[in-house]
Amino acid sequence: MEVKTPKKRGRKPINIDPDRVEHLASQGLGVMDICRSLGVGWDTFNKYREKKNSGISEALDKGKSKGLAFVTSKLMETIEDKNFNAISFYLRNRAPEDWSDRQVVDHQLNLGDVLTQARERIIEHAPAQALPERTQAPTVSASAKGEGEGANE
Repeated sequence: MEVKTPKKRGRKPINIDPDRVEHLASQGLGVMDICRSLGVGWDTFNKYREKKNSGISEALDKGKSKGLAFVTSKLMETIEDKNFNAISFYLRNRAPEDWSDRQVVDHQLNLGDVLTQARERIIEHAPAQALPERTQAPTVSASAKGEGEGANE
């Protein structure tokens, strides 16, 4: 007869590898995408990230920095090759006040003032007219309603 060992009860331990987190962050993934890739929920990931000895928070920051450094170096290589689009992208993002294609119009509109001014213009230009007197509605006779002689018979 074979003796079965009982299964362990409870949740399986969750191991979040800081090297994997660093690699995924360097690829430009956000925290939710990293959680999905690791197969853990955001709450679990955040719990591990808040622990000082886990190294998850440092791995996340280091991965983001590595990814940014890599992309920046590739952008600079493209700029050195005299690629106009890369040069334009760099200038628009580093000095947007000087190189932005977008023009911003800052206009404040107070609708209360607009309505008040419109009412004043209407009152100034409209001739004074007396309101028509209200007349009473005509009364309907009993025969018109069908309540006369022979109606109930």
